[in-house]
Amino acid sequence: MGSKKKKQSKKKNWNVLVMSVVAALFFVGSLVLVNPSNLYVSPDETANAFFAQEFADHADFLGGYFPALVGLEDRIHPRSTAIGEFYSLAPGSFLGLPFLYGVLAMVLGGWILWVLTPLVTIGAALAWRKLVEKFTTPAIGLLSFGLFLLHPAVWYYSARGLMHNVLFLDLLILGAWLWVCKPKRLGPWADLLAGLALGLALMVRTSEAVWIFGVLIVAAWIWRRALTWRRLRAGLLGLALGLALLFGMNYATYGHPLATGYTTQAVSQAIDSSVGDSLDAFELLPFGFHPMNAWNHFSAYGVGMFWWLSVLAAIGLFILFSQKKHQRDLRWMIALAVAVSAWLVLMYGSWEIHDNPDPLQITMANSYVRYWLPLYLFATPMISACIVWLSGFGRTKLAKGLLVAALCTAVVGLNISAVFVQGQDGLLKMSSELQRSGEIQESVLGHVEKNAVVIVDRSDKLFFPHRRVMYPLRDDATYAAMPIVLESLPLYYYGITFPQKDIDFLNDSKLADMGLAIELVQTYDAESLYHIYRP
Repeated sequence: MGSKKKKQSKKKNWNVLVMSVVAALFFVGSLVLVNPSNLYVSPDETANAFFAQEFADHADFLGGYFPALVGLEDRIHPRSTAIGEFYSLAPGSFLGLPFLYGVLAMVLGGWILWVLTPLVTIGAALAWRKLVEKFTTPAIGLLSFGLFLLHPAVWYYSARGLMHNVLFLDLLILGAWLWVCKPKRLGPWADLLAGLALGLALMVRTSEAVWIFGVLIVAAWIWRRALTWRRLRAGLLGLALGLALLFGMNYATYGHPLATGYTTQAVSQAIDSSVGDSLDAFELLPFGFHPMNAWNHFSAYGVGMFWWLSVLAAIGLFILFSQKKHQRDLRWMIALAVAVSAWLVLMYGSWEIHDNPDPLQITMANSYVRYWLPLYLFATPMISACIVWLSGFGRTKLAKGLLVAALCTAVVGLNISAVFVQGQDGLLKMSSELQRSGEIQESVLGHVEKNAVVIVDRSDKLFFPHRRVMYPLRDDATYAAMPIVLESLPLYYYGITFPQKDIDFLNDSKLADMGLAIELVQTYDAESLYHIYRP
């Protein structure tokens, strides 16, 4: 008996060691983009960092930014922001992340914003391990922990942790763990906290409400015999608290409980919605119904991008489906996962999204990857089941262990390459670009007065919130705004360097007709800073 306990203790210690190493690797890798200039890769991250700090400082999102100019209240603001109540700057998407992170930054300081998503994700990975283990085996649960943390998509967007998607997924996992596993330490509070976690997940990404409530209704019917009124009341109360917070914050920020940053203004995005003949008129899905488009995008981003994981997941799906333990429950959960995956593929895959300036580039920075994080999550137990099955070909315990180690090493190596090295948007390249951006930011801010307005195309994330920004240059509304701005404030443009013939055209025709002129201040690589003035 003592020998058995000793073996169990040794195995537990080994598991803790393995999970600690994986968590440390994940955490350190997730900090590769941290930089002294506090610059972020995308306007979404920049806006969320700004509004989280605004909430930490003022306990609301309407602290200001800069007073709007009369007649230009809806023009002078960066991408991923909206105009809220009283013409104040407000988040341009959902309030969940800046609110939750703002509360924590209020207590711990702004530095915490860089590490919150990786820390929450480690907690979610522990919860995911328990969930998977409950319906499969401890080995599959342990592997799912590591495969979730080190999945290229999860790792990549944890490093870019001020985007909503990973936090949304983490809250869903934590809510499911609280409900299904019912941790004893929490007692009856587990059900209420499960509902609250779900409500907060909806606050982080309200757009996912349709499939989430669909899954809840179907799951309640499938497992209705195990559902008691006491648990249901507690869960619904927690959910109601989360939704009340969502509606209350929406009302305080946008003037309506159902309003979001997306509904208050048309946020400028690099998205091409034209996809030829479509069924958009029927409004079957928010972005139209384009099955071939969805299939092509799924093939590229859901299968081909992480092909080594896709192969293992395809094999593991059949292995899990034939498992005897909890067979009925597991098959229902697989069916729900497939249904959710199909919905997400059709909903987002029907949309033409080009986040990269080159529309032909297939990289993890394209939005499909972050929108489809639940798909990658669902695949981790399948990949784990396949690895465990392949290890069975070893004839001895040592051989089995070496097979698992070899397979995991190969998977992690390919994952690291995909996250940090490959493509235009690998994290190491982005880290280098952020360092260069910091140098450009420092130089430009030295040239531009503190009260100036800087017109940009895609560089608002460099200068906001240090200067007022307006976008884009090549827009009639922007040109019409220039004389109004120059009545009281200095005006600059930062963007692609103009050939001399374009400068001549602007000074001789386009700007000259408005009584304005443009001159070069300084060039930075392929971009330049220009001063727009009245001659």
